[in-house]
Amino acid sequence: MGKEDQSMKKFVLSLSVLMVIFIYNCFGLSYEKVLKNSNGIKAYTKGDFPKAQELFEQNSIEYPDEGQIHFNLGNALYKNEKYDEAIREFKTSLKSEDIDKAKVFFNLGDAYFQKQEYDKALEYYRNSLIENPDDADAKYNFELTKQFLQQQQSAQNQQQDQEQQNQQKQQQEQQKKDKQEQDKEEKEQQEQQQQQQDQQNQEQKKQEQPQQKPKPTEEEKKQAQRILDAMQRQEEENQKERIKKLLQTKRTKDVEKNW
Repeated sequence: MGKEDQSMKKFVLSLSVLMVIFIYNCFGLSYEKVLKNSNGIKAYTKGDFPKAQELFEQNSIEYPDEGQIHFNLGNALYKNEKYDEAIREFKTSLKSEDIDKAKVFFNLGDAYFQKQEYDKALEYYRNSLIENPDDADAKYNFELTKQFLQQQQSAQNQQQDQEQQNQQKQQQEQQKKDKQEQDKEEKEQQEQQQQQQDQQNQEQKKQEQPQQKPKPTEEEKKQAQRILDAMQRQEEENQKERIKKLLQTKRTKDVEKNW
């Protein structure tokens, strides 16, 4: 068995002994109250903690101002692992002036210890030692709780560091992802702009280039040739007509001269 297991065993043993002793310490109760609590005490000592809880709860209703009854009920609740309810009953018992505060504080420390709320457990063990500085069990539990509190705080710090590292890693990954998305969008925009520019350049080149006339068909060529031939013949006839007119003019002048 490890050192920690031995410590826990001693812790539980000291708690059990203290509870049994204090349950029987009913000096502040009247005979009637003691009689009503005796059945609960018997059930508790036999280990029938649910029955003990039931009986102590009945008595606490009849004697709501009796601190000893609330203390006994708190012990039964503790054994039934109902730590929050046990804490409530222990604190209620402190309202009674004749209650042993050192033992109540001790049991409150035990309840908070089981809830792993070591800072509060340490506080109540300290209060118990203030009331009873010679309580060896309270001293032992106080030191043991300090160790558990240090381990808990160390584990919490490690967990916080790990969570912070994980958070930073997630942020870096998200930033990287965002950067990739941004680069992708920018690239797509650039490609789209380039495509638009290329399209505009192609349209501009088409506008600047002279439009090529379609090649004439054979029929069009023949028709064009007939037109040229007709124009040629017309030109020849016109030329002949001009020459004829010129000759006539020359004869007229010669006749006039000779005359």
